[in-house]
Amino acid sequence: MHKNLRKTLAIILSTSVITIGTCISNIKDIYANSNSTINICYDNSYDNVVESEERKIAYITIDDGPSKYTDTIINTLNKYNAKATFFMIDRNMKTYPEQVKNIINNGNTAGFHSVSHDIHELYKSNVSAKEEFDKNKETFHEITNLESNIIRLPYGSKPYTPTKSYEMLVEAGYKLWDWDLDTQDWKSNSTQIVENVKRYTQNKKEVVILIHEKKQTVEALDGILKHLTEQGYDIIPIEQNQQPQNFWIGNLYN
Repeated sequence: MHKNLRKTLAIILSTSVITIGTCISNIKDIYANSNSTINICYDNSYDNVVESEERKIAYITIDDGPSKYTDTIINTLNKYNAKATFFMIDRNMKTYPEQVKNIINNGNTAGFHSVSHDIHELYKSNVSAKEEFDKNKETFHEITNLESNIIRLPYGSKPYTPTKSYEMLVEAGYKLWDWDLDTQDWKSNSTQIVENVKRYTQNKKEVVILIHEKKQTVEALDGILKHLTEQGYDIIPIEQNQQPQNFWIGNLYN
């Protein structure tokens, strides 16, 4: 009798484990295809199910370099184990080739920000914007022997960029990035810049932050990184194979 009871219990427990395993598998599929802020983490044996908050991500994107401030920016990033994406202008890469190398050597991503930084030059023909970024690629390759397809148009991709110019950049394989947090560092002091970041990162899980290589921004960067770190953000660079976020696609975080 005891032997039969043990056998019955074993069958019930076995069935329960299979049912639980299937349930967890179904939950995993549901969450993998949703935008929920909760992920289900599990191991292959289904012994442990742990709920965790969705990862918070900050992309620091830095325009108009490299410059005399680049090395200081990199040192400050390294202090917080943070990485950024640098959108560089052609003439500045030629003026500061060692800083271009320093950006790469410290684990940051190199992107391009045109040759002219002038919307009248960029869009004088359908191909002129693409030609400027092709020149950026050429200069970058001469300095580093590397390639990059990540770009940012001066003043953003809207409202100035004609449809045909945008389409030609996409067809050429360029990954165009805009932003969803403009620190307005070009007209603000360091305190205001930090406050802008604090204000506009509230309740955001992901943010693309725009800053420039300016004196006041360098002074503000430590405060920016300190705040983001305290708020639990991973501060990471844009990857080459990553889907771009821009005003045309409309997929920037709101």
